[in-house]
Amino acid sequence: MAGRILILCATRLEMAAFFDRNPAGFTEESDKGLTKFSSPDQSWDLVISGPGVFNAARALTVCLERFQPEFIIHTGIAGMFDSVGLNLGDAAVAVTDTYIHTGVDFCRPGTGQTADTDPKIMQIGPDHQAFKISKDHSAGIDALSALVPQSCALGYQMPLDPLPFDLVDGQKMTRQGVYILDPDLAGSSRDLLDRSLGCRVIHGPFVTVSSITGSYEKAAALSQAFSPVMESMEGAAAAHVAALYQVPMVEIRAVSNRVGERDKNRWDIGKAVQRVADICEIILKERT
Repeated sequence: MAGRILILCATRLEMAAFFDRNPAGFTEESDKGLTKFSSPDQSWDLVISGPGVFNAARALTVCLERFQPEFIIHTGIAGMFDSVGLNLGDAAVAVTDTYIHTGVDFCRPGTGQTADTDPKIMQIGPDHQAFKISKDHSAGIDALSALVPQSCALGYQMPLDPLPFDLVDGQKMTRQGVYILDPDLAGSSRDLLDRSLGCRVIHGPFVTVSSITGSYEKAAALSQAFSPVMESMEGAAAAHVAALYQVPMVEIRAVSNRVGERDKNRWDIGKAVQRVADICEIILKERT
């Protein structure tokens, strides 16, 4: 038998079908905000981390310290980018995951208004970078937005310039929030799922965001900047912690919606949740 496996997922909703298929198949315990489910033979644990990068990083750190798993399945539902041609209920495996908010962010000279050209914008910092702050605080959000150059309408330059230091020692790509997942593991997982799931399965770069993309315009900008296949809110955080502990991790997500689509009537969470259960069952069967 392989070493103990950890399934990490943000919410109970995403694991609902997996729970339904195993009504009495595991034990449950909760401690300090984490809920852990364990298989009867103790070959795997499932932990609900809570949504977002901070919850994911905290939960995975606790799990790696307490349970010392030898393999991590990070899973859940996610939005897919139109350019990859997936359908709702399809799946994707990450080869990289980028936390898009990592780096040095500014509106470059010559791209629009700055503090030097518009007196309504405050100068902040030694390089006089322009921020979305008005000296007239009563101006309101609309006025603040009007002060921002069109080139910065998304709130940041994409992709950001690199930080001057590694976030994970020896991994220079982390200076721009890019985490490289084991390519052999990603490829073999994709091949396994492609043979077994009965839907389209691809592998490619993911992006992790802290704010859900709310428009097709922003989705298109993200697609152009990062060429991603899927968007989530936890993947890069989990990849960061897994890299620090040097524990292999595969990130696999099922498509619940198109990135930028905010009408949930056009989502299919139920189908994606069923696919997450399929993914977990297939990977667990292969590795236990």
